[in-house]
Amino acid sequence: MLYTMKPLGDFVRNIFKTPMVWWPWMAGLPLINLSSIFFLPRTEAWVVLGTGLLAATIMTVLHAKLGYVRLVGIGHFVWIPMLIWLVFRLDHIPEGTLLCNWLLILIAMDTVSLLIDIVDLVRYLLGDRTPRF
Repeated sequence: MLYTMKPLGDFVRNIFKTPMVWWPWMAGLPLINLSSIFFLPRTEAWVVLGTGLLAATIMTVLHAKLGYVRLVGIGHFVWIPMLIWLVFRLDHIPEGTLLCNWLLILIAMDTVSLLIDIVDLVRYLLGDRTPRF
């Protein structure tokens, strides 16, 4: 059991080697996604939780194979259909509710993260393939 957790532990250790200026972002992003548990059994919460676990799995596998390279962020690309669906779900959720506010923050943060990941992907494709740590 412990051996199967090693890739995840290695990935998390490398995240903490990231410059401290990024730490609030790298803590806030999983927290906003994992806060979906407070909105269970809402379908939106299940979708965010499942998609987040899928993204984390993809990123952990990529990290185990390639190291902490700019390509790892493509694990977040599974968020794209989720975010599109969530934007359309907003019409069915009363404004000003905790659920609506959470979704707005989540959509904003995950979208910014995807933009960062796209920049990282382009840099990787242009040859910046050295593991960061």
